[in-house]
Parts: sequence; structure tokens; C-alpha cells
Amino acid sequence: MHKVIMPKLGMAQSWCLVEKFHIKEGDEVKKGDVILEVSTDKVSYEIEAKENGYILKILKKENEEVPVGEIIAFIGEKNELGSIVDHPENIKEKTSKNNISSEDNKKIMSKGDLSKIKISVLAKKLAEKNDLDISKIEGTGKEGRISKEDVESHLEKQKTAIDPVSEMHARDIKIHSSEPLSSIRRTISEKMTYSKQNIPHISQTTKADITELSNLKGKLAEKIENLSFTDFFIKATALALRENLELNSFLSDDKHIVFEDINIGLVTAIPGGIIIPVIKNCDRKPIIEIIKERKKLIKKAQDNKLDLEDISGGTFTISNLGMYKIRSFTAIIHPDQSSILAIGSIYMNPEFINNSIQARKVIELTLSEDHRIIDGATGAKFLMKIIELIENPDLLKIDAE
Repeated sequence: MHKVIMPKLGMAQSWCLVEKFHIKEGDEVKKGDVILEVSTDKVSYEIEAKENGYILKILKKENEEVPVGEIIAFIGEKNELGSIVDHPENIKEKTSKNNISSEDNKKIMSKGDLSKIKISVLAKKLAEKNDLDISKIEGTGKEGRISKEDVESHLEKQKTAIDPVSEMHARDIKIHSSEPLSSIRRTISEKMTYSKQNIPHISQTTKADITELSNLKGKLAEKIENLSFTDFFIKATALALRENLELNSFLSDDKHIVFEDINIGLVTAIPGGIIIPVIKNCDRKPIIEIIKERKKLIKKAQDNKLDLEDISGGTFTISNLGMYKIRSFTAIIHPDQSSILAIGSIYMNPEFINNSIQARKVIELTLSEDHRIIDGATGAKFLMKIIELIENPDLLKIDAE
């Protein structure tokens, strides 16, 4: 008998959403058949049957968030169905051997013995996240079991007295909308909160003259289709990282892990949030290849077709808001990295050059680093190298590529 397990689709992923089943209980399947689709906030993934057999039992439902490692279904021979029933540990939703009744559950709660309260994994995690006393949550499931919906309902009731939305109603303030966070927005919220709470950020802003780079881009645009300033910034960042590998890293278990590969993640806006596709080995790739990969990845991101490989393995991230006329901003470090570069818009600025004041095109760069492992001087040295490459685009060897 084979257990269909919810896979881990990312380093920081603790759950996946069951999107769609392609089978039902009793169906015969062959090894390699797609039996269901699951997704995270970033990617969708098809789970295939690992062996021939029949779908004996399906434990989860479509649109249910399932923790990584939990059993979704069983595949086996028809005569193996009984073995599932005989082994309660195989089905986490099964009634415990103690057969605690709804009344017993309430009694247990009243006595404060939280270890015996029946509560789902997702409900328990949500309760812990919000510092809730589960003994005060009323379970509506079988035999008083507390579900994720019960916890959410309890939270809503708890908010009523202090909910700013309710307060606004009392003041007759019109509300445009009020809805729960989407799964992608919730994941972004969790990761950004984790990063700001656990990574001490240090940020430095500098300015680079890109007049010469802009002139070069204009010339190359006739030869290279879809050329963007972002492509130059990716290349310059990768080359600067090659000389400053300390920033191509992250902190893990009191170890400063420095990566040899330089894989640049590019923050990309999509409906409902952001996603970070990754271009691998940017220091070794010609600008033409970087352009092709960037265009392909952004298209896949917008079409929600990125796969796990497209978003994995990032060692450094770039966030560019220049197209929105933002001169400078501070970005939040990805939890699995040590640094992020924020790029603002291009603007004209008077600069003193060769004993005269000239109107030049400039751009502001803000580097944020994990101050536990990256010092300000190290970050400043990295920024100086990027400026050198941007202000002297011949160093990027773009023509030769």
C-alpha cells in the first residue's frame, strides 16, 4: 500500500493547497498517472501515482490547506482497504482509541488539560500563531473537534470589541471592502514579518550616473530586442557579487554560508502579490541570455505557470521600482538570503563633471544587508563596485557578448 504525501515545494513552505483531484475513491490508477494538483503561493505541482493500484481512501478535500508531510490518499490493492481501518495512525482524522465524546472534550477543556483537546493541525498552528487559549474555543467538528474554521470564528468574535472595522461602522465611515488575506498575500505577510523580526537590517543608499549606460542601451536597442535597464543591473550586480561573495550568502545555525553560484532573483509583481523568479549563474551568462530568461520567467509568472525550478536557488535579490517613478526605497531581505538591492527610477540631476555642471541621468541604489553577518563597510564596497560597472559600461563587456 502506498501513501500519497503532501510534498515540500520550497524551503520555507509548511503547507500546500489541494487544488484539484483527478481521481475519486475506487478508481484504478497506473504508475505515473496524475492524481491531483497542489499549489503554494508561488507554484502549482502535479502529484503522480508512484505505483499501480486503486484509490483506496482520500483524506483531504479540494481547496484544503494541507501541512507538508501529511497523508492525502492511499493507493493499493482492493483487499488492502481493511488495513487502513486497522491502523488509526494512518489516518490523522480518525477518532482516537480513547473515543472522547463532545461532552468529554468540553470537560477536558474546563479542567485545562490541553493535551487531550481534539484539534486539527492547521487549527492548532493558527491558535498558536494568535496566542489563543484553545480551551476557550468551541469545536464544531465530530466529537467536539476544533477545526481551522472554529479558530477563525473565535478570532472574529474576539475582534468584534476592538475591531477597527466595527468601530468604523459605529462612526458611519464607509468601508470599500473587508476580506481575508489570499494565500499568496498571507504567505508574503508571514515571510516579511519573519524577516523583519529575525533579521537585523542595515541599509545604505548611493547614487550612480547612468548617462553612458543609457547611451549604450540606445545603441544596442537596435540590435537587441526587449533590452531593459534591469538586464544591465542584473549583470552588474552579478559581477560585483563575484568580487564580494560575502553578500552572496545567508546565516544558518550560526554559520555564514557563502554560495559559489550567483543566482539573481527578480521581484516581480503579479495579481494579488509578488513572486521572485530566479536567473541562474548570471555572472557567467551573456546579456543576450539574461534578456531571454528574464522575459520568459516574467511571462510565466504573469501566466501563473512558474515551476519549482524557476523560483528555487536564489542567492541574491533585486527589486526594481523605477518604472513607478520611485526614486529610492528600502526592500526587505528574503529569509533565505543576506542581502537585497532596491533600484529606483532614472532622473535628471545636475552633476559637477570636469569643472562644469552638467545635466546627467542618475539612479539611486539601496542595499539592505543582514547585519549579523554583513558589515556596513562590506556592503559599501559592493555598492562601489556596482557603481563602477554601471558608470563604465564597457567593463560589462556587453558588445563582446
